[in-house]
Amino acid sequence: MKISGVILAAGKGTRMKSGLPKVLHSVLGQPMIEYGQRAISHLDNQYVVVGHKSDLVIKELKEGFLPVDQKEQLGTGHAVVTLLNSDAYENDDSEYVVIIPGDAPLLRRQDIDDLIQQSVKAKVAVGIITAEVSDPTGYGRILKDGKNISKIVEHADANEAEREIKEINSGMYCFDKRFLMENIEKLDSNNEQNEIYLTDLIEIAFQNNLDTVIVQVSEETIKGVNSMSQLNEVEKTLKDELLKSHMDNGVYFQDPNTTFVDEKVIIKPGTKIMANTHLTGNTEIHENCTVGPNTMINESNIGKGSTVLFSVLDEVTIQGTATIGPYAHLRKGSVLEEGVKVGAFAETKNSNIGSGSKIPHLSYVGDANLEENVNFSAGSITVNYDGKNKHKTEIKKGAFIGSDVMLVAPVTVGEGAMIGAGSVITKDVPAKALGIERNQQKNIDGYMDRKQSKDEK
Repeated sequence: MKISGVILAAGKGTRMKSGLPKVLHSVLGQPMIEYGQRAISHLDNQYVVVGHKSDLVIKELKEGFLPVDQKEQLGTGHAVVTLLNSDAYENDDSEYVVIIPGDAPLLRRQDIDDLIQQSVKAKVAVGIITAEVSDPTGYGRILKDGKNISKIVEHADANEAEREIKEINSGMYCFDKRFLMENIEKLDSNNEQNEIYLTDLIEIAFQNNLDTVIVQVSEETIKGVNSMSQLNEVEKTLKDELLKSHMDNGVYFQDPNTTFVDEKVIIKPGTKIMANTHLTGNTEIHENCTVGPNTMINESNIGKGSTVLFSVLDEVTIQGTATIGPYAHLRKGSVLEEGVKVGAFAETKNSNIGSGSKIPHLSYVGDANLEENVNFSAGSITVNYDGKNKHKTEIKKGAFIGSDVMLVAPVTVGEGAMIGAGSVITKDVPAKALGIERNQQKNIDGYMDRKQSKDEK
């Protein structure tokens, strides 16, 4: 038996007050529509009805998901009419059609499977997921006649008694395809919103003595996102589940309330994540690390046993055990080998830092290659940009860069060489040499006394 899945993702999401299509708002680092795609990815055919800024939504569709453009957003019923009349759907040979909204990231594949199983087993015209909620305001209410649903009344069209009903429509259905095809054109926009409601098919089924089935789930499962506050609620639910799974795997979180971890992040057992830490993108934290507090790491790989304290890392690779921070900023392309230290207020960018090398504090290393056991002292920088192009600095193993040094690239400091403090180095320094560039110090005797006398006049 073939079953098709449809995600309705054409709406603007007006209440989000954002220029971004609603289904593209991020939940744990994933666009909201990603969760809907997961819920129906195992079905035989997958479609996504797009509309508002459709080009952006289409970019987020997985392979096999076919977009159908609803040029005018005239309601859920109109969205399904658009699908059924589309070229993409022309050769669809499924027997049932599952339809879900694109803004319900808490919906699981298991919920869809339960809906399909019960609908197919009972051979009903339509199965629907519902929930009893504490506050049904804004939702369609479920009206029953015995076991069957007689009607779904949208909040705007409901009378006072109907608005007291707590069981609400989730917008998640499993339709017998023949029933759907035969009746979809009967829908009209004679309602408060002047939209074509897909829910009117429920009343058509009831009037024709066709059975329906209800799959009731928790209020949380069907929670949709229509505002930024609802987005926050949904993300918190998923975040709590995600952090619990990490904790079950041996990761310690000092304060889960102030910790934010994207879904793709990998954290190995034995690691401690301290308060107010943000881990995003395809970040991987290996065993026995300490990360935070007050740390942000994006798209980075942190080696086993490393410590990252009060720092920001973006697209960084730490290949071994390293000590980072406090207040370090490691930027894109920084690669640190075993035993590296990058200390307070130091910054690196597009540089390889060899094993055992140290950039203790107040330094900048950009577009550079530091070999093993280099000491890059406080206040020193690589001058890598000439106003038009970036240039490379090479520092060979065992070299010592004194404090407040400028290495004007392109330049090479040889193996075991030393650079005197306060120097501006513009030429290569040979191995074992001392590179120093300073004007001769001059002391002017009695200067302050003469200055004071002059100031008093």
